[in-house]
Amino acid sequence: MSTPALRDTLRLALTVAVVNGFATLTGLAFATYASLAVLSVTVGTYGNTLELGRQRLIGTAIGAAVVFFGYRAWGQLPVLVALPLVLLLARLIAGSLRLTVGYTVCCFVVITGWLTHEHQLGAWIPLRLFWTAFGVIMALLSLRLFWPSQARMEQRLGLLQLLVDLGHTLQDHLHQQIPQAERRRRLTQRLQTLRSSLLSLRDQRVNALRELGPLAPQHPVAQMWELLDHACENLILDLDELRRLPDPDWQAWGLEAQHQAALLFSAASADRLLAWQTVLRRSMELQPPPQEPLPELPLSSVQSPEAAAAFAALNPQQLQRVANRLVVLNRIHHVMESTERRWRALLRS
Repeated sequence: MSTPALRDTLRLALTVAVVNGFATLTGLAFATYASLAVLSVTVGTYGNTLELGRQRLIGTAIGAAVVFFGYRAWGQLPVLVALPLVLLLARLIAGSLRLTVGYTVCCFVVITGWLTHEHQLGAWIPLRLFWTAFGVIMALLSLRLFWPSQARMEQRLGLLQLLVDLGHTLQDHLHQQIPQAERRRRLTQRLQTLRSSLLSLRDQRVNALRELGPLAPQHPVAQMWELLDHACENLILDLDELRRLPDPDWQAWGLEAQHQAALLFSAASADRLLAWQTVLRRSMELQPPPQEPLPELPLSSVQSPEAAAAFAALNPQQLQRVANRLVVLNRIHHVMESTERRWRALLRS
């Protein structure tokens, strides 16, 4: 499909057509409730549809039970007295269950049953429940079968793409042979895009967690999402600090070896992020991190006699520029090391 909106519209139309066709074949009454259920719960992602469908089913069941027993108890009272009492009871039950959409559905079922189907509640209630459940099930199946739209999959792929973008950003920033001002401008634009992607993924995570079930926060996949989210956030902050720091004049200060070591470490770190993405993309199940040792910043080059002589010739401001750069790179290593340690702990839990 060319656009998500067109895809969703066609999926909805196709689902309603299938539901109406099945209803026509059965010949059962009140089949329009199935189509109404499809139209009211289908909202684009599986997680949101699942939650709306759950609330609609619960609200329908509560409303059906309240109107059935309420009509038996207060059916002889005037409508202006009995109906408010039944609605109050329905509101108390739905409110105690903290329903939102289901709360409205519950009250609507009570009103419709009392005013329109009061003499056929025994037949109307089972059919209303059946067609509502059928419509919800068909809406969920449509999201699985027709151009699947799953928040869990979108969350996973979005985080994996964010790792790729971070790796390429780190590679490009430290290896581009262009003026510092231009590199800063480009990095600023890429960091804005990365932040927007991260915030968008956080907004979508609520729907993805719904697809993992009621114990989603304890699910290893959800914990891995949070772990990658935290790592990406910290790496974006580190890249932003690299953007703001002035570049040391490595060659003029006699620190070519240290510069080369920093470039090798940054390249290895970028490759490690891409390796994370490759490992996690292999399967929907949580996979262990790469077996190769994590890249480390080779501080031995800083302790060599040549480096000591070069540092001795620098003024405090120049030393600060070198130290700031090495501190940020070391912090990148710490973020990645901490992430992989917690990653392995998730596999053992």
